Amino acid sequence: MKLKSILLSLAMAVAFTMPIDAAQYTVPEGQPPVPGADASIPDNAYQNYRYDKTRNILTADYIKKLEDYNNKIDGEVLEKKGTVEQAEQLKKAYAKYLDLIMHESTAILLHEGDYKAKVTLPISVVESYFEDLNKKGKGSYVFEHSVTAGLVGTNERVEDSGFNKNAQRKGEFIYPGISKGYWGIREQYANGNLPIMYAAVTFDKYPNQTYMAILGNKNQPITKNLEATMANFVIPSLQPLENLDNISDAITWDNLTYRLPKGMTLDIVDKSDDFQGRVYVGDGMKLVVARSPLVDKGESIQLYTKTVLNHFFYKKNPTLLNDRPLQAALIWNNGVPSYLLDQYNPGKKSRIYQLIKDDKYEYYIFLTYEDGKNKYSHIELRNIMEYLDFGNAKQLRQARNKRLKK
Repeated sequence: MKLKSILLSLAMAVAFTMPIDAAQYTVPEGQPPVPGADASIPDNAYQNYRYDKTRNILTADYIKKLEDYNNKIDGEVLEKKGTVEQAEQLKKAYAKYLDLIMHESTAILLHEGDYKAKVTLPISVVESYFEDLNKKGKGSYVFEHSVTAGLVGTNERVEDSGFNKNAQRKGEFIYPGISKGYWGIREQYANGNLPIMYAAVTFDKYPNQTYMAILGNKNQPITKNLEATMANFVIPSLQPLENLDNISDAITWDNLTYRLPKGMTLDIVDKSDDFQGRVYVGDGMKLVVARSPLVDKGESIQLYTKTVLNHFFYKKNPTLLNDRPLQAALIWNNGVPSYLLDQYNPGKKSRIYQLIKDDKYEYYIFLTYEDGKNKYSHIELRNIMEYLDFGNAKQLRQARNKRLKK
């Protein structure tokens, strides 16, 4: 069977079972408690991309965006650029799309050189900046008009970095998997009105490295909500990536490297002038990797936006699983963005979908699996899907850095 036929025949609120354990901090004697720690928030809240308790979503913003879009569509109908029926379909699609992106998360993966870590944040961003600190480390930062976040890896102790010395409030903590942790609050960062909270940690697995996650809202003081986000969502999500090698294999297809759950094998290869693809199969799992030449040369995130709105919500997408809501995250692998959509259906058929773009191709990856019928958990499979690498990552992010500096 041709791969195109398989893609067309594939059928694509997420339910989560969360323990009630809160973030388990141990604070050395004489140190202040980690601000914002909340026993009512489960320690794996970050695994739900839509988790809302620590978000700062303004209903007014949602209503304004929806009204602006609806007015735009109504105007196009008046100008005879579309029918009333098409307009109503677009409005419904945009409402679903807007709900998705206003509840999406951001995952930052750092895996260049000796650095192997990730962090997940309950924020929506639109831009990034990647900083190579030469021998001192690497930093991946993400932005939106009101928020800044980042993940930095260094080969020096946080005590020696100077960063901790400028904190107005700070403390120490120990957390499962973290042998040494520091939190701090700075009222000003990066020569601007950007108060931030940060967490700098040393993983048990990497005793000679420090990883620092930062989060701040521009022109706003540190709030209890931001403290709660760091303490209950961001810090628990900080983790090394070494376990990926135990559960998956890295597969390189020209410029793109993706991961394949161990035990899956190549079943079908399909190739034509305008389409190429591969199908892998394993116990209760099927992974489809497809690519086509890049037509839209626009910015990656704008391309993902168009694809999700038009092909997941406006047009009936045969890959979507019926009656299963979507959750989504913008994934940054070494500063290069992709977009992951997740339809988890506990104990039943589930699907994870990834949108990817480099300078030559658009890639689409589907992982379909029967939950509970293979040796991997939903989160392990999603971690595998989040990880990507690009042979020309440096060139791809240089273009982003250059645009940001303008």
